[in-house]
Amino acid sequence: MHTDLTTRVLHTIREHGMLRPGDRVGIGVSGGADSVALLRLLGELNGELGLRLAILHFNHQLRGAESDADESFVAQLAAAHSFEFISGRDDVAAVARAQGWNLEDAARRLRYAFFAANVRAGQLTRIAVAHSADDQAETVLARLIRGTGPAGLAAIYPVKGDVVRPILFIRRSELREYLIALGQTWREDASNSDTTRLRA
Repeated sequence: MHTDLTTRVLHTIREHGMLRPGDRVGIGVSGGADSVALLRLLGELNGELGLRLAILHFNHQLRGAESDADESFVAQLAAAHSFEFISGRDDVAAVARAQGWNLEDAARRLRYAFFAANVRAGQLTRIAVAHSADDQAETVLARLIRGTGPAGLAAIYPVKGDVVRPILFIRRSELREYLIALGQTWREDASNSDTTRLRA
């Protein structure tokens, strides 16, 4: 039986043609609340959607033992739900220095390169990522602060290439309430409250 939240996510998936029966979908899971909620929501809807689900985790190696603990948490979560676990890692800080990229840009580039490599290898046909309505609002605000034209205000798209965003119209607070109701834990990344970073 659908809850209001699962019904809304299913509507988003269908309205935007995100996923089709038989798709092999890699869910990008960092261990944070939004991505764990995406995992649980797609797991609940999978009987209806007819997908083959796998969990993708990219270890950015930015927080030492905490990053490794995030990876272990996600691996255990995948095993608990009988999903394939696919992991990757890179020294994001070293790549950022070598390429002259800022840390967040380097992390995003390497993470999405990892996702794309799995699609190119034929492992997966779609990548589901956990951008929420809050991320959408934050992105627009950040672009306004930086200065952007009308195209920049389009912010985050529900579907872009092989990447889909099933929870893009759900608030972060709703996702946390959903996890609490399930008794599902998640990992907190301290960098999310680091106000030296624009996204925070």
